[in-house]
Amino acid sequence: MKVYYGIENLPANYEGACVTLGVFDGLHLAHRQIIKQVVKLAGEKRSQSMLITFEPHPRQVLNQTPDNHLPILTTAPEKIELLGRTGIDDLLFIKTDRNFLKTEESDFIKQILINRLKIQALVIGYDYHFGRERRGNPHTLESAGQEYGFKVVIMPPFYSNGALVRSSLIRQLIADGKVVEANELLGWSYSFSGKVVKGSGRGHNLGFPTANLMTEVAQKLIPADGVYFVKACLSRKEYYGILNIGVRKTFDESERTIELYLINFPDQELYGREIRVAMLERLRDELKFETTAALEEQMQADLKLCIGKISKKENETEVYCK
Repeated sequence: MKVYYGIENLPANYEGACVTLGVFDGLHLAHRQIIKQVVKLAGEKRSQSMLITFEPHPRQVLNQTPDNHLPILTTAPEKIELLGRTGIDDLLFIKTDRNFLKTEESDFIKQILINRLKIQALVIGYDYHFGRERRGNPHTLESAGQEYGFKVVIMPPFYSNGALVRSSLIRQLIADGKVVEANELLGWSYSFSGKVVKGSGRGHNLGFPTANLMTEVAQKLIPADGVYFVKACLSRKEYYGILNIGVRKTFDESERTIELYLINFPDQELYGREIRVAMLERLRDELKFETTAALEEQMQADLKLCIGKISKKENETEVYCK
């Protein structure tokens, strides 16, 4: 898959692709249906398949106050990684800013889709909107297709176990700590990356040396506070682990931290290294214990539970380290 940043960086003779448009935050099961259709159509027409997405998320540009902060499911590098497994030939990032968001829908169609890309076909979701004040919609694109001679395929809503698969629903599930349900709708295990920073050292004193993670993208959605069974990728090797997200209630602290204990990990220095964490299952709430001995007892119970889960994961096919 070739990745292009900006229309101006496409080859001068690039034309005739089958295209899909959208933010594609999460690249979930409904997005996959759209992408599958684009790839299929490109194969039939013997053309390139292209996905055009927008970075940053338009709602982050429009809503820049803390109260309107929109957490995202996938960063640009994560989109590239996930799309690389779909069969899409080309990925085009268009930079989103306030000027771009003022583009009239008719100008976007004519200047980009027709004049620059000379598209053969377009596949979009039933609820896709674009252009100034999101006035462009599937009907707008159908009319343009008839006028300019390109095929338009509108994909219907996609349901999984009775749930309408949407990024907003998945965000809510993750925010609530329901990572198993979110993963089912995503089609992959939700993950985030962080750099190991200096912590309090309490975990080491309790016999559970933890890596304190600082996420590198502030907008990335972090699951609800609690204790999770996870899989971590470090230097292209995979390790199971226990992740605690919270405020260290036992020690009456208030700063939210992310602490990772890697099971059966060799005693190595981790400061400054990047770790990717895939959320597998929520084990429990973050609890306040009266004594450190009670906390240590619970941590031993969490470890025993996770070791039992590891044996059931032996035949899993999902790959976390690329």
